[in-house]
Amino acid sequence: MEKKVLRLFVVSVLIIGMNWQLIRADNYYGMANDYLQYGAGARSLAMGGAYVALADEASGAYWNPAAITQVDEHQFLSMYAPFFEKTNYNFLSYVHPLVRLGTLAISDVLVHSGGYDEVDDTGDVIGRNKLILKNAVIISYANKLHERIALGASLKLIHQRVMRYSGNGQGIDLGILYQPLDVLNIGLSLQNVLQPKVTLRYDPDVYDINLKAGMALKTFSNRLTLTADINKLFREKAYFCAGVEFSPWDKPTSASLKRVDLRLGCNHLQSFTCGLGLKIKFFTVDYAFSSHDLGNLHKFALTFGWGNIYKASANPILKTENTYGLDALTNELEFSADIPSIIVKKWTLEIKDQDEEVVKSFSGETRPPEIIRWDVCDEMGRPVKRGDYVYEFSVVYKNDKQWVDKGEIKLQSFPQEATPVEMEVSGEELTEGGE
Repeated sequence: MEKKVLRLFVVSVLIIGMNWQLIRADNYYGMANDYLQYGAGARSLAMGGAYVALADEASGAYWNPAAITQVDEHQFLSMYAPFFEKTNYNFLSYVHPLVRLGTLAISDVLVHSGGYDEVDDTGDVIGRNKLILKNAVIISYANKLHERIALGASLKLIHQRVMRYSGNGQGIDLGILYQPLDVLNIGLSLQNVLQPKVTLRYDPDVYDINLKAGMALKTFSNRLTLTADINKLFREKAYFCAGVEFSPWDKPTSASLKRVDLRLGCNHLQSFTCGLGLKIKFFTVDYAFSSHDLGNLHKFALTFGWGNIYKASANPILKTENTYGLDALTNELEFSADIPSIIVKKWTLEIKDQDEEVVKSFSGETRPPEIIRWDVCDEMGRPVKRGDYVYEFSVVYKNDKQWVDKGEIKLQSFPQEATPVEMEVSGEELTEGGE
């Protein structure tokens, strides 16, 4: 199935690419809202900016507000990109999942240029070392309309300052994300549905409507991701961009290094992009490189993630760390289940021996009980032997998101402590060995 979808995706991208002839957006810079077309996040920019249908991390609010529903944890992303002529481009974003109530995000796009001389109408210098600042605060909300369809909207608060003149404006973006297959996303984003108008001195700068559409395909067990976008800015030429992300190592040798990603892309300037991503425990480091007529550009991003909303656990209740003391007669080991308030589709708890053989399993199609009790016997009702065991607790939610919790248990027999035996002799209460 994946191979058929992969072939269809590649053929579709080639057809679109040839028809659009990789149109170069020569007039891409110089408009009022050009700084909102640069992109956000080093991962996306390394993939040529083809990110409308992927956008599965904190920068998603910039590309497609509906895409933030894919973020399962609290995430904070920071990107820094030094441009030319004392200009820096910065992007910050925080995503806050609300479980069943949807997802919130707040982002900030900032372009800062300094060192300018201000002149009057006659050409005389009236100020030195002045700055140009363009800033957009983006507040986004998204929720799932259906298991495979998400809708989102963003409110943009614009502020611009050029020398001693400044102005403000507001705008609204809309987005939709559709997942027809588990491996395929289709995204659509309409930016500036409500067009921001910022007046600095005389005539207002009007931010034009921008339509973005794209596809993203994840295949080969999520080790290969392909993306393709078409972007049409009102009154400007449309352009096509594409990207690829590949993880060459399924399990990196370093215990702290979780994933390595290599990226390539073709952007709106018909130039190639590339980059690298490293996932290290709870944070991710991304780098992107692209060329420009004025020189080379480098972008750096750092993403922190914590508090996954789907996190579930089944913790064995033990008196000592990882060890359960077996009794000669009866035993009962309890697991304390902790599940978030999301509808559960099914769950399983498996206890395995040192040979990875399942000795006992529990399952259900609703929420598991708060306490799961194991009589320390196998499926045939026979007491299990002493030794090391592992447990695997898996929860599948209604939206097919899955969480797996694993741990170890040591079953051990402890020598029973000698207890005094009370005896009654001639009406006197004595203990054994007493006089």
